[in-house]
Amino acid sequence: MSDTGTYSKVNNQRIQRWLLDADTVAGTTVAGASVAGVDGSYNTITRSDGLFVDSSGTLYVSDSGQAQVTKWLRNEVTGTLAAGNGTSGSSLAQLNDPRGIWVDGEGNLFVVDCGNHRVVKWSMNATSGELVAGGQGQGPFAVQLNYPTAITVDGYGNLYILDAGNQRIQQFVPGSLVGITIFDISVYHPSSTNWWQSRMASGSMVMDYGGNLYVVDSSQLKLLKISRISEPSCTGKF
Repeated sequence: MSDTGTYSKVNNQRIQRWLLDADTVAGTTVAGASVAGVDGSYNTITRSDGLFVDSSGTLYVSDSGQAQVTKWLRNEVTGTLAAGNGTSGSSLAQLNDPRGIWVDGEGNLFVVDCGNHRVVKWSMNATSGELVAGGQGQGPFAVQLNYPTAITVDGYGNLYILDAGNQRIQQFVPGSLVGITIFDISVYHPSSTNWWQSRMASGSMVMDYGGNLYVVDSSQLKLLKISRISEPSCTGKF
């Protein structure tokens, strides 16, 4: 959601926008082949698992089906490549099942590269990414991730990553590849680890101005609030 409206991923390979306080309930298609009227790797969306709208209204779409992230300028009808090269792989020029995305004030794009168990940062106009979290193989250690799905970033540049396969949320301070566990399902909900693993795999995550995290479970229409009470400890609430 942004000040220009609410954006939604839909099943017919397009992104639609609903204006806030609009009189009509009909959405406007802002990304996808039907906008441009022509096919093309940057104009089509096969499967979107992440969206981000920056302060200028530019829309970023994580297309896991095409192993890339595309960028759609406000009111434009064609997309451009922002990350990946359209071919799934493990090099820093490639993505493998990209999920959640985040763009900072300098235009740096952070991509949760789920299939490669890592998060990479793409500078504007870059042809390859920079490793900022994970990338040390699939696993449970502080330098590893296990099928991460979502990301958010605070005002200090700290990364918060929904590490679905490990049922935890990891914090990475700028410049460090060693994660800090700020929420662990096995600690706070030990009888529900299997259930929450499946929920986290389909969810997204946002942070409010108070530093509280919200994990969205779209499949069950539920929301987990993780309240920040100290640094780095957190507690989970429904």
